[in-house]
Amino acid sequence: MGNIVGSLLPADIYHRYLDLKGVDNIYICGSDVHGTPLELEALEQDMPVEELAEQQDEKVKDVLDRMEMDFTFWGNTDSDYNRKQTHDMFEELYVNGYITEKEQNLPYCNNDERFLPDRYIEGECPHCGGLARGDQCDECGKLVEPEEIIEPECQICGGSDIEFRDTTHLYLDLPQFKEDLKEWLENADSQPVPDSIIKEVENAIDGTEQRCITRDIDWGFKIPAGRVNDRIEEQGLEVEKIDAERYEDKVLYVWFDAPIGYIGFTRDYFANQGNEEEWKKYWGDSETYYSIGKDNTIFHTVIWPSMLKGASNEDIEYEMPHYEFIQQFLMAEDTQFSKSRGTGLSTSEALDMYPADYWRFYLARNIPDDHDTKFSWEDFESEINNVLNDTVGNFVNRTLSLAEQWFDNEVPVGELTEADEEALEEAGQVVEDYVDAFENHDLKQGLTHAIELARIGDRYLSEEEPWNNEDRREETIHVSIQIIRALGVTLYPFTPETTEKIEDMLNADIHTSEGVDALVDPLLGGLEPGHELGERELLFEKVDTSEQRGEDHEFNEDTVSFEDFQDMDIRTGEVQSVEEHPNADKLYKVKVDVGEAVLQTCAGLKNFYEREELEGKNVVVLANLEPTELRGEKSECMMLAAETEDGETVSLLDTDEEMEIGSKIK
Repeated sequence: MGNIVGSLLPADIYHRYLDLKGVDNIYICGSDVHGTPLELEALEQDMPVEELAEQQDEKVKDVLDRMEMDFTFWGNTDSDYNRKQTHDMFEELYVNGYITEKEQNLPYCNNDERFLPDRYIEGECPHCGGLARGDQCDECGKLVEPEEIIEPECQICGGSDIEFRDTTHLYLDLPQFKEDLKEWLENADSQPVPDSIIKEVENAIDGTEQRCITRDIDWGFKIPAGRVNDRIEEQGLEVEKIDAERYEDKVLYVWFDAPIGYIGFTRDYFANQGNEEEWKKYWGDSETYYSIGKDNTIFHTVIWPSMLKGASNEDIEYEMPHYEFIQQFLMAEDTQFSKSRGTGLSTSEALDMYPADYWRFYLARNIPDDHDTKFSWEDFESEINNVLNDTVGNFVNRTLSLAEQWFDNEVPVGELTEADEEALEEAGQVVEDYVDAFENHDLKQGLTHAIELARIGDRYLSEEEPWNNEDRREETIHVSIQIIRALGVTLYPFTPETTEKIEDMLNADIHTSEGVDALVDPLLGGLEPGHELGERELLFEKVDTSEQRGEDHEFNEDTVSFEDFQDMDIRTGEVQSVEEHPNADKLYKVKVDVGEAVLQTCAGLKNFYEREELEGKNVVVLANLEPTELRGEKSECMMLAAETEDGETVSLLDTDEEMEIGSKIK
């Protein structure tokens, strides 16, 4: 789940928003299969690494399909197109003088008789004390050199018989790009990284050093020494040739070819479309957006922009990153969600429990954009039940249920009043705020504005009281349906399946390329009067995460004593009057005759009963409830009711025989 909220979901949300805006865009992603982690796992499972890579890729694609990721193209870094693109960029970097050779003192396992690059060696981070690999710390994200690791261990044999030996490798000369990187950061059309991370990026640029781009392993792309040397000779370049024999058993570092995969996948996609050269339009003349976790900050803000700058040539000048969504960590309790360490909740497990839209909604509400975010089942349950179900789902269901009941499931005709136009204008302003949030790269705020549309609609519906004012029903339901349409459009980037359900219920295509811009007018791009609506269905169901929290809710587990029951004064009553609660949209202020007194209660029944249905109704009342105040009004009793598990139906209790008011329930 950490990778979903840290990189993939924000990218998917922004991609879908651009679709709503009618902006030509492609969403490119894929499996990063090279490097030591997969090679190590293949060794453990005693299987070819290529076969394992294919298996892993299929598993990842299946899970992401279930998570509703709308990739334009999903690639694989071991593809032919990525090999070609990697070799192309390596060649340009080398002949342009940005790759150098130097000797390196690296860990060597005497037991396995091999060098230990990257994840082949683990130990304690010298910066934070966390788990450090041979290239980076998992905890703090800082780059780590192998000799800095405290108490290192070989990940093949588990031993510590490790010595450091000299070996020669190729390096990307990052210090040459310092001024280019500073100019990119300072002079771009808009700041390319979030405010919360800008200082870290500036410090990383100032402190950048040469970075090794080759490894002593078998799995990965070989160094294209032959083609580079041929070009040097053919063009008479004053660049030293590569010693092909020296690098015969080495491969390019995974973090050299992995980001190149963005471009390699694009080439692959357009090649499949019959127009491979189209890739240059998107990488040489377009704004590029990245979505990454904070542990990849240095790679995407120092190394990758340097590679783009250094590999540019007469054929293509690569665009520097326009903006990078850089997320902090999603924490599982007090530890980081980590696929490699098996901590937290896997995406597959999560989707087995609850639908994708529930997770997309919750995670989008809690994107760790400026600080680490802690996941909890209590928060998840609250967000789904109180916001997604009770706010969004309830407004949609109430409105369409009334349209079905009063207008034969059609959009009614009506003369809009000032109050109606004000509601639509308020909704229109929220849509404008929604667009502004996305343009400022604030995805969470965009979702907040989408939810606000449901709140506006629900408040408008409650204030207009169409169940009590037949003359206003047409206008009220007409306006509420327009707000539902706007709600469906704005939710699309976050909960696409929910939008599809709303489309079906409205019987209209609403998330087209005209989508969000068409909403910003007084009628929100509206549905015409007389438009036939589709079949209504509940959008959501409430969730109960007690099992995930380890709570045992066996029937009658929590018991009360007979003495406690006797202390409860439950009796029959009759509703005397029903008024609107002055400070709460969903509450009535109800006075109930319980025989010896008339008591007042604040009851959340507006979504289920009209006032005239309640007046004179026989009810069952807890009469000795400790008095309290609800939104400034006294509440001194409670009418008892039954509620369905999904919260969609509430029914007040009554006796099956007519009883004298005030009769006690025993």
